[in-house]
Amino acid sequence: MNPPRTLHRARQHQGSVLIEVSLGLGVATVLALMLMKASLLSVGSNQWTIMQTLTDAFMTRETALANRIPVADLTAPDSIWPDAGEDDPPRHEETVTLGRVAGGVEITGDLIRFRVNETGGEEDAPLAIWRLHSILTYHIGGKQYVKSRATLRTL
Repeated sequence: MNPPRTLHRARQHQGSVLIEVSLGLGVATVLALMLMKASLLSVGSNQWTIMQTLTDAFMTRETALANRIPVADLTAPDSIWPDAGEDDPPRHEETVTLGRVAGGVEITGDLIRFRVNETGGEEDAPLAIWRLHSILTYHIGGKQYVKSRATLRTL
């Protein structure tokens, strides 16, 4: 005896529903992975922007300091911008705090300062011209980056 046709059709539909559900779940999984990757890329570029903002702000502060430091402090033996040609050590190095990111994590970098006499070797020149250099090195994601600023001062 043959089974009724309705029972045979019901069995075919049960198998196709399982395939449709599996395909739907696979598409949803791929879509979720793509969205997760996009959000991670977004967060990564946001961290890059934060670091660039912190380092740019710090170097702007360095430029302002180089422009306003009194001449007596600039040419003193213990100046924070030592003369690269005559002083020992020829540069001032220190670890500086650039700022803090979410969670209170402190971001630091290494700052190097020195000055170079740009007068041209003339000992009796009426003006002394100094180029003040500030070099900041910092790390992002295991890579080292460098930013520098140079300020020209006439005394």
